[in-house]
Amino acid sequence: MDNISVEKGEVRLLVDTRYYGFGAVLTAAKAYLDSCWVYVDGDAADIVLVTLKPKEKEIDVDTLGFEFFNFMLGTIQNAYA
Repeated sequence: MDNISVEKGEVRLLVDTRYYGFGAVLTAAKAYLDSCWVYVDGDAADIVLVTLKPKEKEIDVDTLGFEFFNFMLGTIQNAYA
C-alpha cells in the first residue's frame, strides 16, 4: 500500500483528510501516544503525514500503520452511529 511505509523502525502514513477528516487523525494520534511517539505534519485540508515510532520494540511496525488506519475508520463510524 503506497500510503504506508516502514523504515528504520518508524511507520509513515500519508492520510488524505478529505476522506478521514483531520479530527479522526488527531483522535487516533492521541490514542497512540502511550505506545508511540506520534508526529503529525501537513495541511489539515489536504494530505497529512503521520509518523509513528514505537516506544517499545515489541510493537509490530509491519501492522502498526494498518491498525492506525483502522482506528481512524472506527472513529469515523462512531461519529455517525
